[in-house]
Order: sequence, then C-alpha cells, then structure tokens
Amino acid sequence: MTARVKNPRTRVVIAIVAAGVFLVLCMSCSRGDDADKIRTQIASGATLAETHDIGGLLRLATRDIVAMPMNLDRSGIRAVLWRTFKTYGPLAVFYPRPEIEINAAAGEASTRFPFLIVRKEHDLPGLDTLRDDPMAWIEAVGDKADLYNLQLEWIQKNGEWVVDRAFLERFSGGGFE
Repeated sequence: MTARVKNPRTRVVIAIVAAGVFLVLCMSCSRGDDADKIRTQIASGATLAETHDIGGLLRLATRDIVAMPMNLDRSGIRAVLWRTFKTYGPLAVFYPRPEIEINAAAGEASTRFPFLIVRKEHDLPGLDTLRDDPMAWIEAVGDKADLYNLQLEWIQKNGEWVVDRAFLERFSGGGFE
C-alpha cells in the first residue's frame, strides 16, 4: 500500500530529491565507466610501448599534446620514444593500478602513478600482487630498475579519453623530485 502525498509542495520536494538521487547515481556510474576507460587506455599504452608502436602511442593523445618537463610536442615525443625503444630493445612496462580523478562536467581527468621500464629479459616477480598498493609496489621495485612517476592530464574528445599533457619525473629514491 502506498501513501498518497496531497501537498503539492511536498510532491515537488520529493521529485527534486528523487531526481537528485538519480543524478548522483548516474554520475557515479559514469565516473566509474570513465575511470575504467582511462585505465584501459593506460593498459593499451603500456602494451603499445612494449611493442614499440610509437604511432599507436601518439593516437592515444591529442594533436596538441605537450610532455613536460622538456616541453616536447608530438615530434619531440616521437624522437624520445624512438631513442628509448632503441636503447632498451625488447622491454616490459610495469605500473600499479592508477588512481584517477575525473571532472566529468569539464570532460577532464588526471592520473598520477609510478611506472618502470625494464629490458624484457629482467625478471621482477611479485609485482602483479602489489597492483593495488602503490607504496608497496615502489618499495618492491626499489633499486632494481629505473623508476618514474607519470602524471597524465586527459580530456574527452568524441567520447574517448585522450592524453593532453604528460609530466614525467624520475624517482630519486627518497621520493619524486
């Protein structure tokens, strides 16, 4: 049995509250979907790096991407990636699960996470078990490889999340510089 609300003001308040709850639920679902999409893009980027696919990596970015601190545009990024891939040869990319901050209304997001690149033949057992604990992940990696912190600023274009700005820091051992 449902109770009827006779007061029109009460009906309006109930309708507004219901709409607000619905909107919050939709936005939280959207944020989760967006976070999953961004994490998928990051995983794709790691796979593309492991296969030395520079063009594929650049397709995950805007035309106006800038990489800091060297203030590199697309062609500068292409050159750095080429040198990196040439230096390492076959490589593997490792990183813990990235935390993502999303501003859905502005179509912007930000991620910051440590990652490392190692030659394919090097073995770093146990990193997969630490994916959800970035600090333990950093401790486990320690001085076994070159460790970096990557901050990516994302924008949404045509329903897809793409990188607009990238900030790279080398890990100094006591923290990021």
